[in-house]
Amino acid sequence: MVARLDRGKNARAILVLILVGAALLRFYALSAESFWFDETYSVWVARHSVAWHIALSTQRIFPPLYYLCLHFWLALGSSEFVVRSLSVWVGLASVGAIYLLAKQLFDVRVGLLSAFLLAISPLHIWYSQEARMYILVAALGLCSAYSMLLALQKGRLRHWLAYVSCTALLMNAHYFAIFLVPFQNVYVLYLLLRRQARRGVWCQWLLSQVLVGLLSVIGLAGIFSAESGYWWGLLDTWHGAPTIADLLGLVFKFSLGTTVRGRLIYWGGLFLFGLCILWNLFTFTRRRSLLSGWRGWGIAPVKEWRAIDELVFVLLYLVVPLGAVFALSQFRSFWVLRYIFPFLPPYCILVARGLSGMPSRMRMSMVGLLLLLSLWPIANIYRYEQKENWRAAVQYIAAQEQAGDVILLVDEDIWLPFEHYYHGSTRRVGISRVIDDRELVAARVGMILPSHSRIWLVLSHTENWIVRDYLEASRYTELVSERGFTGIRVDLFAVHTDSRTTHRDGYGNLPPTQR
Repeated sequence: MVARLDRGKNARAILVLILVGAALLRFYALSAESFWFDETYSVWVARHSVAWHIALSTQRIFPPLYYLCLHFWLALGSSEFVVRSLSVWVGLASVGAIYLLAKQLFDVRVGLLSAFLLAISPLHIWYSQEARMYILVAALGLCSAYSMLLALQKGRLRHWLAYVSCTALLMNAHYFAIFLVPFQNVYVLYLLLRRQARRGVWCQWLLSQVLVGLLSVIGLAGIFSAESGYWWGLLDTWHGAPTIADLLGLVFKFSLGTTVRGRLIYWGGLFLFGLCILWNLFTFTRRRSLLSGWRGWGIAPVKEWRAIDELVFVLLYLVVPLGAVFALSQFRSFWVLRYIFPFLPPYCILVARGLSGMPSRMRMSMVGLLLLLSLWPIANIYRYEQKENWRAAVQYIAAQEQAGDVILLVDEDIWLPFEHYYHGSTRRVGISRVIDDRELVAARVGMILPSHSRIWLVLSHTENWIVRDYLEASRYTELVSERGFTGIRVDLFAVHTDSRTTHRDGYGNLPPTQR
């Protein structure tokens, strides 16, 4: 079947099979894991009014498009399955979009192979099952690239309007969408320098960029907010400048995701996917007319030059955004996989183009090997719990809570996922993860002890255990139980009665020795 992917009469049926397979992979076990912190943030934001979204769009870290879509989607329900299914449908749309783009660039076979690779991509499956905006950015990036290609090739008004609309939506989905704009402009400049662009395309392109900029003001305004500066500073502290090893690691993650380990699978995956990419060069070196065209800059036939233009388009789509992020991250790092994920589609197209150029039997063997190689990381997505298990942690507390309990949340921001699942009435108190002063901890905890008989300590998103160390060392509290969940630790401390009879002082009812 793979050898006959280029037959038009079979293309539609094969594409449907690919989409059905992609849907099964993405809907399977969709609600098996709890929402993690970022997903509950998405739901919390989406529950606000449309006016609230627009009014605060300049103060938030992320542009509003995904949250507005989720706002209306929540009318269907707020369960894990319903909320995440929005991302699933967007992911399926991106599989269809990559087919259209790759087909427009090359042919039906490359389009179907690109759709197949994206459908079985472990990384794409992962983000298609997450209630975040990254899959939306990838899908809109494909739509923007496809409509741009049609506008440049055909120049019809509807294609330019489609390009402006898709790109403006893209800019309102995530800040990293801005790295796709340089790729598009470099490609247009390349066409103009080669004099391959249609007459008047320069003016049309400039006008489209102005319109995109005007329609992106709301989405990109938050870049200049104080919250945005604080967040990028945190990313720089957490991740540091990327290295060449990080680039190789990214290629592997684009190939087989993040759920496998081991040198053999790492280098084996890099070899097979790298071979497919390098086969693009081998395909071109077999064309003598193309080689003579390179030497003489313009001697090759128009068909051969179009093959160069198509490959340049895909390479720029992949290399320019990644190169820009990599270079800028040397000064202030934001090299984060979920932000870079929207640049995955051109990688799949490049691999598919290499596969398409292989001899039939070799192509069939390579497709089979890539499929088998992908099955392990795909299976690991479903086999192992990887998201923070707030659902189980909250259920554990709710099943044992008593009158007189208090819940301490460290870091204080984790009230978002906790409150999403918790429906009880026990008092909750947040303590920041940045507190490292024992005196301050004594003051905060000391205000709580006299009024409660037990303390639930919930730790997540922090490596600062000063609160736990303080409670464990105090003679007024005793560790009763401790339980770990994925990404979460829950400890229960009993409060001795004598802590509630001590005299009051400026540090919250604790004697000086305990301060």
